[in-house]
Amino acid sequence: MDNKGLITKLRDNSELAWAAYGYFHLANPRYDFNKDNIDKERLEYFRKLYKNNNLESSKTDEQLQSIYPTPADILNIEYKYFKDNNGKPKDSWYHKYFLGGEFSPLQAKQFFSRYDLLKHCPNTDSGFSATLF
Repeated sequence: MDNKGLITKLRDNSELAWAAYGYFHLANPRYDFNKDNIDKERLEYFRKLYKNNNLESSKTDEQLQSIYPTPADILNIEYKYFKDNNGKPKDSWYHKYFLGGEFSPLQAKQFFSRYDLLKHCPNTDSGFSATLF
């Protein structure tokens, strides 16, 4: 295999490993958000951002309840941290991540054009989690 092929393979494998840390359970409408307060807070914050970013949308509060982050949203670095009232990320050591994404918006979109999210197992009581692409 030539150098370019090795670099491409290494990049693809590192993106897969990197993406596996996403909070993909938040994209599942069947997930019970009442189990964990921080997950419930993440979902409410995402819906608030969605409503603010789509002001021309005439979605009612009932319709907003059916809005969930997509897998590309979860990997998007723009949604990594909760933000304060000035739009500054709350990124200190004691703040929780919002969606925790590490990919640029374009990189997240391209990742899911190449791979499908087949299965995600959120953290169990023992701390095990898995993602299959």
